[in-house]
Amino acid sequence: MHDALELPEYAAVLHLLTAPALWPRTAKHLADGELDWTGLLDETRTMSGGESLLVRIAYELWHARKDVGLWEIPRRLDAHNFARVIEALRICREVPAAVSPLRLAG
Repeated sequence: MHDALELPEYAAVLHLLTAPALWPRTAKHLADGELDWTGLLDETRTMSGGESLLVRIAYELWHARKDVGLWEIPRRLDAHNFARVIEALRICREVPAAVSPLRLAG
């Protein structure tokens, strides 16, 4: 997993999962660079729709599955979280060396 720390996708996932509203619930599932997807997805059961969607988008970015409908992003996220998703997508496009997950985790 530590090789993944250099991937832009990893930085983008961290950017989503460390959103201020999510961090208290996601922090314990992000230990030592590992992503505990089972725990993260389990947390979504008691999250708001928008918070749950952020986790699902992070999962989508990491696993490249088609579980999130594009329509959900503009319709279900508030302006701040919508912007955060756009930022995460931009991070995905960066060159790996230019991305610092630790910089983004704060």
